[in-house]
Amino acid sequence: MSDSLTNTDDIKLTCEDQVHLLDELISVLTGQLQLARRGNSTSAQFGALSTRAGSLVKEIQRTGILTAKESQTKQVELRKLYEKLCLIVAAHKVSTHNELNQICKGRKTIVTYRSNIRS
Repeated sequence: MSDSLTNTDDIKLTCEDQVHLLDELISVLTGQLQLARRGNSTSAQFGALSTRAGSLVKEIQRTGILTAKESQTKQVELRKLYEKLCLIVAAHKVSTHNELNQICKGRKTIVTYRSNIRS
């Protein structure tokens, strides 16, 4: 990697700073994946990690780090982590939706039985 990276905003980061930002984002996404795999994708901790990931992504985007050829390996790793996270969260969403539908059907059944008993 070069010693520093400059984008159109004249933001300079050392090679070490660039690596640190990317490594921190990888760490945050890994933490989110671990929580999501345990079914904690709606926890406060997951939300805090999401907020941190968003801040890191904005900083990375603002500085243009991922446009450097030297960052391609990290970019691939980030993409894979993000795709895994999206799949897990989508699976939890489907599962939650199915559970909600079962609850709604159960409530309707109870209301129907209750009204039949009163009749």
